[in-house]
Amino acid sequence: MARPGSTKILRRVESPRSATSSSTRRKAFPTRWLVHEPAAPEAISALRSALNVSAPFAQILARRGLADPSSAEAFLLAKLDALHDPALLPDMASAVARIEEAVAGKQRVALFGDYDVDGVSATALMAGFFRVLRFPVEALVPERDQGGYGLSAQAVQRLLALKPDLVITLDNGIAAHAALAQIREAGIDAIVVDHHHVGEALPPALAVINPKRADNAYPYDELCGAGLAFKLAWAAAQAFSHNAKVTPEFRAFLKDALALAALGTLADVVPLTGENRILAAQGLKTLARPAAPGLSALLDVCQIDGALNAYDVAFRLAPRINAAGRCGQAADALELLLTQDVARARDLAAKLDALNRERQAIETRIWTQARADAMARLAAEPSPRALVLDAADWHPGVIGIVASRIVEEFHRPTVLLAHEPEGAVARGSGRSIRGFHLAEAFEACAEWLPSHGGHAMAAGLTVKLGDLPAFREALERKAAQHLCDEDLQPLVSAELALPLKDVTESFCAELRRLEPCGAGNPRALVAALGIGVAGRPKPLGQEERHVTFFAKQDETVLRAVGFGMGERFNQLCAQAEAGALDLVFRPELNTFRGTTSVELHLQAFRPAKGAPATS
Repeated sequence: MARPGSTKILRRVESPRSATSSSTRRKAFPTRWLVHEPAAPEAISALRSALNVSAPFAQILARRGLADPSSAEAFLLAKLDALHDPALLPDMASAVARIEEAVAGKQRVALFGDYDVDGVSATALMAGFFRVLRFPVEALVPERDQGGYGLSAQAVQRLLALKPDLVITLDNGIAAHAALAQIREAGIDAIVVDHHHVGEALPPALAVINPKRADNAYPYDELCGAGLAFKLAWAAAQAFSHNAKVTPEFRAFLKDALALAALGTLADVVPLTGENRILAAQGLKTLARPAAPGLSALLDVCQIDGALNAYDVAFRLAPRINAAGRCGQAADALELLLTQDVARARDLAAKLDALNRERQAIETRIWTQARADAMARLAAEPSPRALVLDAADWHPGVIGIVASRIVEEFHRPTVLLAHEPEGAVARGSGRSIRGFHLAEAFEACAEWLPSHGGHAMAAGLTVKLGDLPAFREALERKAAQHLCDEDLQPLVSAELALPLKDVTESFCAELRRLEPCGAGNPRALVAALGIGVAGRPKPLGQEERHVTFFAKQDETVLRAVGFGMGERFNQLCAQAEAGALDLVFRPELNTFRGTTSVELHLQAFRPAKGAPATS
């Protein structure tokens, strides 16, 4: 029965697609809600006084560990002069000295990156450094279908054929002990620049620049490959300038290089805190007006004109660069970032754009198959706490993306493996959830993995097909040991609860000061409790994939939009008809036909506190 004064809400008939999804979700763990308590009043008062911000925004800063006004100000300003001295990184002095020696002796230098955005950006950045010196180098990236990630046997042969005196690996190499030993035996020095998980021992290289080393004294250990390449280029520029203040030519290069550092940082989903935030924030400014023809051409095919944000990089630029390594040749992406030829840049950007459309079609097919396999495995009793999915016809360049989507829906560590054609092995990618370190889990399963590497939330691996059942069992067992029911519950975390009247345009404008947002610095979520629904919720979009309604509290009425919540339309209608709702949303400013208004981008809903939570 409708509550007094409410409007009877019409519901739609469940489609077979939405019914299947609902059935799946009933087997999953329910979403946990966390609405944080307010920070201490004195902390909020100090922030408001020092920074001239609102109480809600001060609450968010304090919630993120920025209760000290000076720390909060440094975070918001993200100034370049807050970057740490690159000389503090381990082995930096040895690496720079060896580069100086190579240049002075006109030795052959080879750069070897990875085929993802971070690796390609890091390789292009270091190649740009040597270009300033007018010093020729060979810049290479691996191909997925020719040995795969890192210093494979094929990659080592490619490098040895160049007969270099020095090899610099970028965004790879930390786990390539045998390959680097082979390179050393050939009389070639190696510098490893890598941010991935460090095993029990360092690889045999002249220098290993990795802030995750056990002996690291560098103040920040979350830099990605492109970030570390920026640091190496900076330190080397100081050496060649014979001064901590670099020459104008190097200064101009480093400013342009911020675009590549930001590209790798935002694409590699490292925490946007500390130095990563500075590199991303400053690099986005450079990226909006890039000097490199390749980046300009890429912006054109993405139809980006003007200021960029983290979303533009992660979901528009990065997928096209990655598409080269996933569905074509990663060398095309590297050439795009390096070319000085405007016409060639346009051709390459168009090629990558077409490859990205091909990648999207392949991803949809694999997603459909992998999701069905996941649902079947989760129907078992007991259901596994980690998923290992495989198929012979999956494209190895796309399975990492699909693994992320499986994790997003089913909230458990997931590995997808593609069988090599006419081979006895499968190569794959894994993604994880908070509380389960994937690289360490692979390390524990190493007896079944000829190769593996990565970090806590994402890692790659190779497994012999005959060992696949044993690996699956071992990973599921490890997940069962380390993950409890609560870990498998998706968590929606609101940084504060506000009455709707306080969700204002000025507050939304303040929230934009948190950008760039991403891992480690998410866009702020706000809760509003005891909210009514004015009128009727409506499905939205051609396929009714979204929902919209007007949230009402006292005299304040704001439009709410639940993107991707179309399958929960009936649930929303039923709960709204029964009583008030609690909402978690992202406050946004929406401008339409010259009029700006506040819009609530819905993340979760449930019956108001006191009623059972079913979201």
